[in-house]
Amino acid sequence: MHPLSLPTAPGRPATAGRPAPDSPLYIAPRQGEFLCDVTVLFDEHGHVCYEDERPDDRDVDNILWERWGGVASGPVAMAHHHPVRQREVMDAALKCAVCKGEPDRDDRGVLWLLHVDDSTRATLTFPTDITTATPAVCAKDAVRALEACQVLQRGFIAVRVREAEIVGVRGTVYSPTASPLLDQDVRLDDDRIHRVVARQLLRQLRNAELDETTLSTAGLPARTGTGRCPVDVPGPVWG
Repeated sequence: MHPLSLPTAPGRPATAGRPAPDSPLYIAPRQGEFLCDVTVLFDEHGHVCYEDERPDDRDVDNILWERWGGVASGPVAMAHHHPVRQREVMDAALKCAVCKGEPDRDDRGVLWLLHVDDSTRATLTFPTDITTATPAVCAKDAVRALEACQVLQRGFIAVRVREAEIVGVRGTVYSPTASPLLDQDVRLDDDRIHRVVARQLLRQLRNAELDETTLSTAGLPARTGTGRCPVDVPGPVWG
């Protein structure tokens, strides 16, 4: 087995602790939470594992996830996702990323609020497929997110989606012969799925339609874009 360290992003709060009830974003880490310093190994099949692996380190697809510790207290890191809580609201039953309640639904589908910069927005055409680590949101909390998140304030779109398939994870891909690769999107049918330590679940938003009305009725203008090609939105997109 080859011992490796789980890389820590500098300045990022790095457990499945639950935030206080007044949390402005359920999936965001708190100052008191942190990425655990664990040893990553390769087993006899060439798959990543932890030296002291626990049952809750893997999901139902046997994918290894980052292990976090600490207490969900203190200021919120709006720009990041806590892996356990992000997976919780993105898994089988979609939940709002902010309040963990039901996301907004209408006859066009479920509401998603996504960060999109000017250059990306210029290439958009709808309907389109979008791969994202951002969970769905309810209409009230979409407004709260826009008020609190500086990244969304720099550019966003609201979309409606009837189908949002789980397609993979984002995380660190390990190799026995090379340095770990951070922030890799790995689909479930990719051979690298056995070498990734995941931190975000990815969904494919199929035939997403631009929603120009929900936020405008709340007093906030929805952003639009025109162009010829779909976009693969990077994450995290909340900040």
